[in-house]
Amino acid sequence: MTYEEKIALLNGDDFFSFFEYMRAQPRWVNSAGKRAIQLIGLCHHGENHSALFDPSTLKVNCFSECGGGMLLHTWIKRALDLPDPELAKQFMEDYIAGQRIDLTGRVPISVDFSYKERPFKIEHIEPLQPIRQDILDELYEEQFTQAPDVMRKLRWHTEDKIDVDILLKYDVAYFPRNGTIILPHHNVNGKIVGLYERNFRMLRKDFYKLYPGAPFQAAMWFPRAKYVPLIRDEKYREMLPNEEKTSWSFPNSLNLYGLHIAAPYIKESGEAIIFEGAKSVMLAHQWGIKNCVASHTFGCHANHINMLYEQGARKIFFAFDKQYQEQSDEDHDWYLYNKRTIGLAAKIKDEGGLQCYRIIDVPNTGVPLDHKDAPVDKGKEKFLALLEVAHKSRPLWPEEPQDLGEMPRRTNFVKDERVSQVALKLQNSDTVGDTIWSLLHPNNEQ
Repeated sequence: MTYEEKIALLNGDDFFSFFEYMRAQPRWVNSAGKRAIQLIGLCHHGENHSALFDPSTLKVNCFSECGGGMLLHTWIKRALDLPDPELAKQFMEDYIAGQRIDLTGRVPISVDFSYKERPFKIEHIEPLQPIRQDILDELYEEQFTQAPDVMRKLRWHTEDKIDVDILLKYDVAYFPRNGTIILPHHNVNGKIVGLYERNFRMLRKDFYKLYPGAPFQAAMWFPRAKYVPLIRDEKYREMLPNEEKTSWSFPNSLNLYGLHIAAPYIKESGEAIIFEGAKSVMLAHQWGIKNCVASHTFGCHANHINMLYEQGARKIFFAFDKQYQEQSDEDHDWYLYNKRTIGLAAKIKDEGGLQCYRIIDVPNTGVPLDHKDAPVDKGKEKFLALLEVAHKSRPLWPEEPQDLGEMPRRTNFVKDERVSQVALKLQNSDTVGDTIWSLLHPNNEQ
């Protein structure tokens, strides 16, 4: 029997026991509506990380520095620092056969679960250099259009209810050749530093799900993401011989969308709201909330905080998309959201008088946000209610680091009554996982 055949016989509880044996501090969680195993305390980087194992695909998605997905045996190889993936497969086969080795000294028993990044320092961030004005003029005159009749037909106007005047204020345009919306990014001085496309076609990954055997040439017609940097035409590459970029991109960590418009309102109020996307910024501006910027991703960079501080912000409101199903300890996505936002606040605590808050969905504030919704997606009244709650709340990190709590033990998920009773008796013992394994597999005693 091959490795693949052997591992295919294991169920979710079997994998859970394996991760206990590996001292990976597993717990069952919900992730995107699926039951998965969260791993805390073990990674090939050794500390401050989280990973997610999907029993249905046998893949581990690592949220540490490697930030990617891998098959289980690859994760084992990295976790145990093995020289060859075949050794990792053999390790797993030996485990399935009931063989155990002492992992003391090879796998960390516990790790420091603090948010570790370089310390936040108040410093000046130099504005990005703009795209040449003659190139921008040519693009807007010859390739893009901002004709009023066209702008009124854009989906951001018809479906998202963004006024045409607001779209024009942010220099949004339509790109007929690609059927996309052009989203320019300005530096704090109002100069355009990058051009992004908003695509409305099916994404490439979804196309491959529908047509797994489709040729690559067909898949190329579908974008890899909703927002992508606009590709430079060959003529502009020739006009800029010293630049190697093939698109009108820019370092996202060095710029904030909408800051050129929001700056005076931030200075006046001493507050700044950070959304993920440009659409949220424009909608909020339309509603009279003009101290808004976007990081163009979930979370933000220390440079972004510095840029806001320089404009007079002393209160920072995180208004990121609802990247979770529910605010529950058993929801992996909520765990990541909570950890990330608290970590951001912790990093800048006590620097320059800065305070951080979250604009997050709470009960009794109107229609609940759906999964992936931005805080503005349920309309003006809902957002204003959430904003009011955030203003009345304490800073996100007021005194001491928040205790994220202990990882629930496997006893919450054991269905076998006999096993559950024994596990409960041993809930404070380090041998719970081994005891459960021996009960479930009487012929493979440790």
